[in-house]
Formats: sequence, structure tokens, C-alpha cells
Amino acid sequence: MILYIVVFLSIIFQTSVRGNTILVTLYAMNLHANSTFLGLIVASSSLFPMLFAAYAGRLSDRIGLRLPIVFGMLGTGLALLFPFLFKNQLFILLFSQSVFGLSQIFTIVSLQNLIGALSTKETRSKYFSTYTLGVSFSNFLGPLITGFSIDHFHYSLTYMVLACFSIFPGIFFIFKAIHLPKTMQQEVNEKNSFVELLLKRSLRKTFVTSGIILTGVGLYEFYFPIYGKTLALSASTIGVIVSCNAFAYILSRLLMQWMLSKFKDETVLGGCLTLSAIAFFLIPLCEQAYLLMIISFIMGLGMGCCQPLSIVMAYNRSPAGRTGEVLGIRLTVNKTVQFFVPILFGSVGSLLGFFPVFWSNAVLLLFSGYSLFERKSNSHQTTG
Repeated sequence: MILYIVVFLSIIFQTSVRGNTILVTLYAMNLHANSTFLGLIVASSSLFPMLFAAYAGRLSDRIGLRLPIVFGMLGTGLALLFPFLFKNQLFILLFSQSVFGLSQIFTIVSLQNLIGALSTKETRSKYFSTYTLGVSFSNFLGPLITGFSIDHFHYSLTYMVLACFSIFPGIFFIFKAIHLPKTMQQEVNEKNSFVELLLKRSLRKTFVTSGIILTGVGLYEFYFPIYGKTLALSASTIGVIVSCNAFAYILSRLLMQWMLSKFKDETVLGGCLTLSAIAFFLIPLCEQAYLLMIISFIMGLGMGCCQPLSIVMAYNRSPAGRTGEVLGIRLTVNKTVQFFVPILFGSVGSLLGFFPVFWSNAVLLLFSGYSLFERKSNSHQTTG
């Protein structure tokens, strides 16, 4: 029962997080931000998570889960209120996104650590699958609510709506309506902690795979609203297209347990990355909204299983008492990717257009998927 309450509250919070992704891009473009400044605004939400995600995870291991969750949810809500209070100011978006990134990373890593603490080794895959399924619903609701809210209430009021989505579950956790389990604590060497885990062989593969996945996710989240805007699509239409991607996430995660019962995790990951690569290749070739909905859906089918699999792999391979720290390092890798992608590709896109951006990522995903298949093949040959 506790699992489903936590997932429900997570859905509400993540709706604000996912809605902000599309809102900040469209709002900055509405304020005539150039591509370089737009990239800086989007990247600023990943700056503090890139620096402090491992610390946030370590903190949840040591002081418990409730305080980081509450701090993150209320801080995220406050960050989303700034553009509502200071309207039509680009520099406020830069400040707001920075506070937003710092706050939400405490909640996300602590929620993941909480799901792991609630589960056993036998139920862990199911629990994380349920959690990420909830995140998928948020990914569906966030862009949909944001797109229609922009068209009907304008940008600043949409920020207030999303702030309420973030603050409500935070208040629920403040009043201790549910009992949160304690995480296992272990004294570690502060100086060597981060580097030791980052270079640990059993975890390194998980961190690299997660970074590759987030490169694709980050590019889609940053560039597709811009691409849709250049095609003169309305905010509602862009929101619907992005929600098609999230709806496919839901379906793929519902099917994830069945796929894992039939195939090895590397086979599932390789197939998902390959399918996503095909979708990235097709995006700049299409301009019709209904075709982009189909392609976005195909990409969601591919990306949907990748993130929960990488979370489970990271948690299962974590040393005792350091699960939050490992999940934090995983997010550090992810946020490093999300920080540099908008800055790098924002400049590239303004110079070369959309084709090189989408197609270069298609090649990266295709190569990554092929390497997983090749590794599996080599493993079979060695075993044989």
C-alpha cells in the first residue's frame, strides 16, 4: 500500500517537473531568446544536479528520506513561482531553472532510494517498474497539461499551476501521513567515496549506458519543442506530440517484465536503443503533426524500458549502505549529459540546422545498441 501512495505522490510531483521542460523552452522562445541563451537556460537546470546529485544521495542515506524529499518538493515549487512573480524576464528563467534543478534532484534521488528501501531483492524489479510507470504517467500529463494551459492561460499562470503540482505532495510528506523506512547506513571515506564508486567496474557499465540514454532523452526534450515551433505548431499540438512519446513509455514499461522474462536485459536494451535510433533519424524528415506523433510514439517505445533497467542495475550493484550515493552518481552522469547537450547542440543547431543534431544522436544510439548485441554474442561464444 505504501508503494502506491508514494508512486501517486511522485506522479503529482513529476508532472510539474516534466511540464517545466516544455514550458521553459517555449516561454524562452516567446521572449525571443537566441539559441545560445536558450541552451544556457535549459542547461542551468542540470548544473547543480551535476555537482550535487551524489551528495544528495549520500544525504538520504545518512539523515533519512523525508527531509530531502520535502526540501526538494517545496524548493521546486518555489522555483516555478519565480517566473509567475517576475513576468517576461529572461534572466529570471535562468535563476528559476538553477533553483529548480538544485531542489528537484534531492527529491528524485531520495524517491528512488525510498523505492529501493521498500522493496526486497525479489520484488525490486517490480517496485522500480511500478515507480517508473508512474513517472511515465507524469511524462504524459506534464506536456499535455502545460500545452493546453499555455494556450488558454498563457505562460506565467502555467508556472503557478505547475508550482501547485510540486508543493502539494511536499505538504503531504511534511505531515508524516506515511511511515518511511530507514536506509542502511555505513561509514565511508568522504574523500574517496565518489571516485571509488564511479570507477567501480560493476557500476561503470551502468553509468555509461545511462548517460547514452539520457543523451537521447535530453536532445528530444530540448530540441523537439524548438523544431515544432519552427513548423508553426501550436503549444497544444507540441504538448500532444510529446505526450504520445510518454504514452509509449507507459506501454513499454507495462510490457517490460514480460520482455525480461523472455530476453536478457542487454538484448532488451540493445533493441530499445536501435528502435529509438530509427525514430531520431525520421524526425527531421517529417513536418506533418500526425507523422510526428507516430514517430514520437515509436521513440517512446524504445526509450521506455531503458531508464528503469539502469536504475535497477545501479541499485542492485550498490555496496551496502550506499544505495542513495550510487543512485546520486548515476544522476550526476545523467545531469552532466543534460547540462552539456543544450549548450553544445544549441550552437550546432543554430549553425547547421536540425538534421545533424537528430542524425548524430541516431548514430550514437545505433552504435550503442549494436555494441550491446555484439557483447552478448561474444559472451555466448565464450560460454560455448
